[in-house]
Amino acid sequence: MADLNDAARLAELRGALLRADADAILDACVVRAAKLARSPIAVVSLLVRHVQLLRAQHGLPLELAVSCATSRSNSFCQLVVLDEVPLIVDDALRDERVPKELVESYGIRAYAGVPVRAHGHVLGALCVLDVVPRRFDQRIVGALEQLAIDVSGRLSALTLSDAPLASADVQERLVRVEQATRALERALLALSPVIAAAQAATAGPRVDAARGIDAARATHVTPASLRAAVSCWRDMGPVAEGLCEEAAAIASASPCEAASGLATEARALARNLAEIGPLVRLAEGVLDGTLGEAAAAKGRALVLRGALDAHEAASAAVQRLRAGALRARAATASPGSGGAARPPEAR
Repeated sequence: MADLNDAARLAELRGALLRADADAILDACVVRAAKLARSPIAVVSLLVRHVQLLRAQHGLPLELAVSCATSRSNSFCQLVVLDEVPLIVDDALRDERVPKELVESYGIRAYAGVPVRAHGHVLGALCVLDVVPRRFDQRIVGALEQLAIDVSGRLSALTLSDAPLASADVQERLVRVEQATRALERALLALSPVIAAAQAATAGPRVDAARGIDAARATHVTPASLRAAVSCWRDMGPVAEGLCEEAAAIASASPCEAASGLATEARALARNLAEIGPLVRLAEGVLDGTLGEAAAAKGRALVLRGALDAHEAASAAVQRLRAGALRARAATASPGSGGAARPPEAR
């Protein structure tokens, strides 16, 4: 049985894989999957640490299509990744293996999912779902497995697009990493109203002291402040991608341990930001009128816990990245390192 939190598996979930924008190849694959299985819903899922990202989808309810995610613990696809083999569910209501949240909220009754891979790691599943109990015969499963080869090839190609930047001065890159972490820290603080509002709307007003989020004040959050928070989240994506590129280039150019750890930490941060995204997209859907509050509430219930955990993890990762950049600057500025120390004001 595989480990969902295996570091090598999670390391493949980076860059273009984590984006919510449409991918023509993956979109064509889910349409083909739905047709060959004669199912109303088909999905390419990616299992991250807290959520299941829906990288491509066909036929999902609007709120799930907007959020592009569910909680990982709610997913059927987690069993595909755990066992690394196809999973067939004839009647989810009676099948003790699968979680029941999607059954209760959306009436999902039947499922067939096959593993999708990148560089030898099972990242998620290509699956078809139905709202009535049914059998998926071996012909359908075999066809899905053949289609999953195309999906896996596309996922592998997307991971390869995450190449390091060309060579440049390591000390300059480290300064840019520090600057990026400060920008991300401010943006994460600005996201707190979205998370507090979602927490209050889903579970009732309360103060979550452990996370530093005052959900009791969420009722006072204005649409303008929510829009500002959504804008902050959208701005974070390019910053995080740039930070990953800088960190990868630093690790390639410098042999010191502090520098090599930056790339790993930056990729983890990018995954955490992607996992916050579903909750922010639901808030944006309510603000722009795409989603009604009832539909958004159903979506929030499926992603809230993952978003809370990811927000906390991202905030901690930003601090570790900044500390790591400072250590790497000291190490690469030492005699024989080829770097030159920067004055404190450059920080």
